[in-house]
Formats: sequence, C-alpha cells, structure tokens
Amino acid sequence: MLLIWRLEHKVPSGVRQYALKGTVLLPSSLVFALHILISVGLTFRLLYRKLAVSTTLAWIIILFFLPYFGIFFYFLFGDHRMGRKRLRQGARIRQFYSRRYGMTEDPLQDVVLEASHTMRALSQSVATHSGFPVTHDNKLELLEDAGSILDRIVADIDQASNTCFLEFYIVEPEGRVMRVMEALVRAAKRGVDCNLLADSFGSKALFRSSWLQRLRQAGVDVEASLPVGLIKSLSQRSDLRNHRKLIAIDQSIGYIGSFNLVDPKFFKKSKSVGEWVDTMFRLEGRIVDSLGCVFNADYIFDCVGLDVDREALRDLPTDRPEVAPAGDVSLQLLPSGPETRDSPIHEWVVSAIFAAHSRVSIITPYFIPDETLTLALKAARKRGVAVDVIVPERIDSKLAQFASESVFEELLAADIRIARYSDGLLHTKCVLIDDTISMVGTVNMDTRSFYLNLELTLIAYDRAVSGQLDEMRERYLDRCTFIDPEAWATRSNWRRMKENILRLAAPIL
Repeated sequence: MLLIWRLEHKVPSGVRQYALKGTVLLPSSLVFALHILISVGLTFRLLYRKLAVSTTLAWIIILFFLPYFGIFFYFLFGDHRMGRKRLRQGARIRQFYSRRYGMTEDPLQDVVLEASHTMRALSQSVATHSGFPVTHDNKLELLEDAGSILDRIVADIDQASNTCFLEFYIVEPEGRVMRVMEALVRAAKRGVDCNLLADSFGSKALFRSSWLQRLRQAGVDVEASLPVGLIKSLSQRSDLRNHRKLIAIDQSIGYIGSFNLVDPKFFKKSKSVGEWVDTMFRLEGRIVDSLGCVFNADYIFDCVGLDVDREALRDLPTDRPEVAPAGDVSLQLLPSGPETRDSPIHEWVVSAIFAAHSRVSIITPYFIPDETLTLALKAARKRGVAVDVIVPERIDSKLAQFASESVFEELLAADIRIARYSDGLLHTKCVLIDDTISMVGTVNMDTRSFYLNLELTLIAYDRAVSGQLDEMRERYLDRCTFIDPEAWATRSNWRRMKENILRLAAPIL
C-alpha cells in the first residue's frame, strides 16, 4: 500500500525491520481483489433473494461504489430475515397455542361485508397466513387520551388474577408510566404471572433504570427483545426492532394500538415536535386469544431461543378460561415482520386500497410509500375513490420527513388530499376503507414497517368501529392544514433535491 511505502522510507531500516518482523502485509491489489470477490458473491445472493428491483440495485451500487464500507453495511443491514428456523418455529408455536385456546376457523358474516367479495378473500388470506381467524364476539373501546390509556391499564392490572403480559417497543419509566410499573409490582406480589417484553433498543431507558431491578425483585419477568450485539450482527440484521405494542390480561382483556409505554409530557421533549398523539383500543373477547399467541411466541424466542421444546411451550398458559361473549364486533389480528413470509401487511394494505369503492383514509406519522402503494392510491383516486392522507407537520426524523415529502407532489397532482397535523406529533396509525373496514396498530406506511420491524395490526370489520375512527379522523382534521398543490409546487429546487436524495435511502432503510 502507498501508506506502507511511505512509512518504509521514513523509518530507519533497523526500526523498519523490527516493526515489520513477523507481520503479513497484503498488497493493495490483493485487498481490492478480495473486496470485488466478496461484492460479487453478495450480488449473487441479492439476485437469488429476488428482492424489489430498487432495493437490489441500491445494494449493488453501495457494494461496488463504497469500497470495504459497502460490505460492512450489507452485513449489518442487508439481510432483513430472522432465519428459516425462526420462520418454521414461529408458525409451530402459534399453531400450538391456537389449538390450546380453541381458536377455530370462523368465516366472515355476510352482514359485515355484504358487498365486498375481495375483502372476504383478504380476511381468509390473513387467516391462512397468520393462523388467526376472524372472531365475532368482541367488545372494543377507543382510547385517545394518554392519561385515560394509562389509567385504564393500571386499573386492569390491579384487577388481574392470573396473568399479565405486556409487550412494547418503548418503555420509559417516567411520569405517569411509573404508576403502571407500580401496578405490575403489586400484581406480581399477589401471585399474578407478570411478564414484560420490551425492545432492547427502544427501551434502553428501562434497562438502564432502577425500575429493572425493582420489577424483577417483585417477581416481574422483564426480558429484552431482539438484543443488539456485534456477534449477533453477523447472523442477523442489527436494526430489526420489535415495534409491537400489546397487553393481554387474564386472556380476557387486551390492548393494541400505537401507544408506547411513555408519558407524552416527558417523551422526546428535546425533539421539539410537541406531545405525541396516540390511539389505543381496549379489547374484550376471543380476539385476546390472538394477542396471547403473538406474545407467547415473541416471549419464547427472546427467553428460550430457537430450540423450543414442549416444556418451554407449557410454561406459558395453555388453557383459556370460559367467558361469555363480550360483544358483537368482528376483529382479526395480523402480525407481520421479517419472521413471516413475504409482507402480509403490505399485501393487505395495497389489496384493500385496490378493493375500495368510496374512500381511503390513511393516518400515519411516517409516510414513505413505495411504488406499489403509490400506484394503488393513484389508481383508487382515478376510479373516483376519495383518498386523503394525514401526517404530522413535524416528525422526529429529518431524513424520514424529507423522504416522505418527496412523494407529495406526485400525489397532489393525482388529486389526493394531504393534511398536516400541527398540534403535536400525530403518532396514530390507521387506515379506513369505505365504511366497513378499518385497520389500527403499529404499522407505518414505510418500508421499515412493511418489511423490517415486528408489527401488529388489528383489522376491524365493523361499521360502528369505522364510524368511531372516522369521528377521530375529523377531530384530527380540525387541527390540520391541507397542503395547497400550487403553493407546494413553488418550493425551492434545493429542497426538492434533498427530498429526492433522501428518498433513495427508503428501499434499504
């Protein structure tokens, strides 16, 4: 190498002999040849995986135009799967608990989707893929205020008699969240089986706090999900995250939505985006069985690993208490992420938009649609479907903000309305299709949520639920400003360039 040549000619010969004694120095040409060889091998791997063309091309460019660093980045972030063994074991574990909980196929009632054969087929596809059928005897309560959400969670934990399972991306024991921690301590001390599964990266505040030891001393089993480490990065992508947010209590009460276990009055104040605005559903009925199955599978993988035996499966509850039907709402759970085949949530969203007859409404904090989703939205508008998107005016990531805004002009030109929420960071994730179908949960409209994160979505086949969410949407719109297409077209060329450059990163984020 040139650097070595210079050192050899600047250091006295005796010192040089001593310094280089026993050291093997590779010529620069050999190192470069090795880089090319590895890059070619990884290129064949990319072609074999049959990823999206844009993703494949992006990685090939990085591999060959960023010498050495490109290979490093690929091993850290290139492969978004969790391995074939987890794929097989995950299906096996969900099937085991589904059978023990008595979950059986239950086709959609005609009164729910009286005019949509496509949506019936979609519900069957979800059941086949995930193993979770539609259940019809559920009760659902929409919670929007953070204080109300935390109050209800505390009250339900205090009433728990057998089990209390929580799974969150972010747990930050500060402010009003400490009341939830205290409720878990009380429940564990009176003999309730309490398990808390928190993402290792998102919940760093919990794992570095004194609450970790206090919870464990009380008998709460606190586990880190998808731990990050140098060795692990050699076998799986380092930035895969457990983005799910769920609670299952006594297998009869559940929670699902976009709300992390944080107090918005304190959370990410330094980002200057205002308080985070979220939605949570409190659930009763057989849908909680599906939540339990998802939690059990995630918990077992993070505690036991991939070698799961019968004894490990039986350590978690396997019998469901007999309870009367809680209501008449039809619900279905759809877990997704790199542990599943393809991308079931992306498939569902795109298919539902193509099947829409009258309206499509999307509420999401991170909106970076790929080509397929963009096409579906534009095609819906062309056939007369009303399409609108609500996003926050400001989010906590400049990269994501510019990448999102790069698609606004194209959508506005297609007569799709885009509203920006100004009263805090709107973190709710919701899709409304016509007047009967709605989707809530943890999924953002971006590549990361569709392919990289463990996500959880609740699909409601119910007019009343769609009506409640539509009223929530109207309340959001009262705090929104619609983007004017003509004014948006006058933004500077430099801003357009930043948007388009950052959008290039979307396929590989």
